[in-house]
Amino acid sequence: MATGKPQKRIYLVNRDFQLRYAKSAMVVGFVSTVLTTILILWPLYAFEILRIPRFLPAPILVLMCVPIVINIFFIAFMGILLTHKIAGPMYSLIRYMRQVERGNYAAVARLREGDELKYVIRNFNCMVESLVISANEDLDMVKKLTFLLQALKARHDEKGLEEALSMIETLEAKYCRKLANTSNPKKQMT
Repeated sequence: MATGKPQKRIYLVNRDFQLRYAKSAMVVGFVSTVLTTILILWPLYAFEILRIPRFLPAPILVLMCVPIVINIFFIAFMGILLTHKIAGPMYSLIRYMRQVERGNYAAVARLREGDELKYVIRNFNCMVESLVISANEDLDMVKKLTFLLQALKARHDEKGLEEALSMIETLEAKYCRKLANTSNPKKQMT
């Protein structure tokens, strides 16, 4: 049952990746701001259109540095917001991969509206679906083999048939446990 409380949104899902990207974006933003400022002001100063005294008063220095600082923080903020659309799905995909690794083939990766990596998630879901289909085919084959070996056992009472039958039943039990949570993979895929 849903409560009226809004969910807390976490923007730093993969902190290392997001902060590394934001730092790189800040460096690029700082360099581009400085270069743009130089390219605009240098010709104006060189042709004496703009006259800047050798020692600028503090308010003018502050006015010149404030846009640079605002630009750097804006770029960092946008970098974190943009990487959130990539880091969130990556985190979610890894979580689903771990579920499949543990044998939970019912894991279906889903994305939030506006997330990136849709192609990767869609292919992951197709991979899980093909694993389920393959496992179901193997399980059907094991069931057929079990039936055939039981028929052979009724005719011949050999120790080898007993051992083979036991191994096949063990394999069948293993697949039954893995596929217990999946009823129809086509219905669950989105």
